[in-house]
Amino acid sequence: MQRSAHRILTTHTGSLPRPAELVQMYARRASGEAVDEAALEVAGRAAMHDAVDQQIACGIDVGNNGEQQREGFFLYVQRCMSGFSGSWKRWPRGDVERYPEFKRALERQAGGKLAVSNFTPPRVTSEVRYIDPQLAAAEARDFKTALGGRQDAFTEAFLTAPSPGIIAAACKNEHYATEEAYLEALAEALRLEYEAIVNHGFVLQVDCPDLALERHVSYLQEPDAKFLGFVERVVSALNKALRNIPPDRVRMHVCWGNYEGPHDCDVPLRKIWPNACRPAVRVQHIAPPNGARPAPHAA
Repeated sequence: MQRSAHRILTTHTGSLPRPAELVQMYARRASGEAVDEAALEVAGRAAMHDAVDQQIACGIDVGNNGEQQREGFFLYVQRCMSGFSGSWKRWPRGDVERYPEFKRALERQAGGKLAVSNFTPPRVTSEVRYIDPQLAAAEARDFKTALGGRQDAFTEAFLTAPSPGIIAAACKNEHYATEEAYLEALAEALRLEYEAIVNHGFVLQVDCPDLALERHVSYLQEPDAKFLGFVERVVSALNKALRNIPPDRVRMHVCWGNYEGPHDCDVPLRKIWPNACRPAVRVQHIAPPNGARPAPHAA
């Protein structure tokens, strides 16, 4: 992972705004409407090239593909992995539930907005695994091609992949006997993506909102101890998925949710730090939620 003794290297947390036309195509597909997959692939690749151009023009030192070729930072897994089907309604966010008038305003706002995030996540009803292992490297291959030969490319480039924990929390398990088994299956599938990203020469950013966000979502009515137990199980699964990757090629993004809201139910960092970010986790840097420069972390 690049460091600089001369100036602060600039980066961000991964997801950049997608073109309206691309969002419409993703949303139509998410709603069950048939879309031209070839045209969607072309549009996603074009948006990725544009995102790269804009980041370089803005002076971003450590940039990525803007996640343009996926409809969401984790929802895309249902299209390249087996086991996902149907949908279910996620648990509500604790801070929003405390303010009924604000909740209604959010619902009105979401009702008039076309976004894939407005659709419900899938359930897991059978074995989770990559349908074609080659798909795990698709974004990395395209991104490497986009950067190839550029004289003005990034100082360093990264690609994102979700934590097994956020998928386990958002996609209801109706197949595996235990949460540990579910997490292990997700970690083994995601391992292919993690390794493909690093093998193509990029830094891997593991997106782990689950390590903070789920305290006021899935574990809202539970004591801290139960949530911290979940965090420990996720970190254990994550370490298994990262076992073949040097820690200095990994950074981790932890956040409390990127939605507009009070955030007055957020779990304090001091409570999750020993469990979510303890030295046993195989990452070199922890990326803060605002996209500031990652803080060094002893792996």
